[in-house]
Amino acid sequence: MAAPPRASPAALPLGGEASIPGYDPPLKRTTLLLAVVALAAPGCSSPERLDGIDLPPAAVPETIEPSSWAVTFSHDFAPGTWSEGTHAYELALACEAILDEPTRTQPLAFDVLSPTELFDQPIYLRVVGLSHFLMGPQTVFTIDPKQPTKAALTIIGVSEADAIEATQSCAGAVFYDGLDPLPLVPQPPFQP
Repeated sequence: MAAPPRASPAALPLGGEASIPGYDPPLKRTTLLLAVVALAAPGCSSPERLDGIDLPPAAVPETIEPSSWAVTFSHDFAPGTWSEGTHAYELALACEAILDEPTRTQPLAFDVLSPTELFDQPIYLRVVGLSHFLMGPQTVFTIDPKQPTKAALTIIGVSEADAIEATQSCAGAVFYDGLDPLPLVPQPPFQP
């Protein structure tokens, strides 16, 4: 199965709305103010570059300051979304305050096979692959077609004010299997 097409990121207009190439959400967005960190547990593999941005070897710091906040943007996939076979997804984010232009991950693939163990909790489709955990290493490579799944992009290490602002102004989307992108919805900020 071919990966979803990649669009070239376009620069954000200063003081205007954020946009993600190939995605036109129904809600108006304002200027973005948040920090982006790709998630991986210390010592676990993570991408070294994300669309031209150098990432630290481990994107989750060894220690997180007590005053640090995080915010997750997610999409719950409907039951039955995944048929047997190989699927690909990408996560995208527009963040004018920290990025010169919107960014979109490289396609990440996973397999769907029946029967495979079903878990009560959703499996997260994240920047570093599938996992049982919102933050941490990739733990899953194959899922059952009936497995609940959730696309999730978590921003960590920001102030409480920035986390709140991010929930009001982030433009995020999940692209999968060449279909129309779906919005990533902000969840309440939290302290990791």
